[in-house]
Amino acid sequence: MNVTRWLMLAVLGLVFQSSAMAKDMLLTAHVGADGKVLRQWPEWISQVERQAQANYFTQYTLKLNPRIVHQDPGFCSVSPIDASSYDRQMHGQAKVIGKPLAEHLSVMTQLVDMKGASGDNSLEFLLLCVR
Repeated sequence: MNVTRWLMLAVLGLVFQSSAMAKDMLLTAHVGADGKVLRQWPEWISQVERQAQANYFTQYTLKLNPRIVHQDPGFCSVSPIDASSYDRQMHGQAKVIGKPLAEHLSVMTQLVDMKGASGDNSLEFLLLCVR
């Protein structure tokens, strides 16, 4: 009798544990310096708004597809990959700004530590989010 009771509790515990452990979903994107989505998987970005501040930074606001992204991403990482010039390779930086939400996330690109005016700070980047 005791063995059956313990076995039943163990089975119930496993059922609750497996239902609570949802699979992580990887969301990836390749965004051009002009804000055009060049590649993504799955189709999780519906629109990109680009706002450039000359000699300072460029902010990209990525609107997310509500059919794919149902909850806030848990973690996002971005890497600048703009190799169009030596300065962009050496001084280009990108970062996710603020907390990524299910509706949108923001990425800022910037040319850091340039001698003189940096001009256009728009950079091509790769983005990875885990949900």
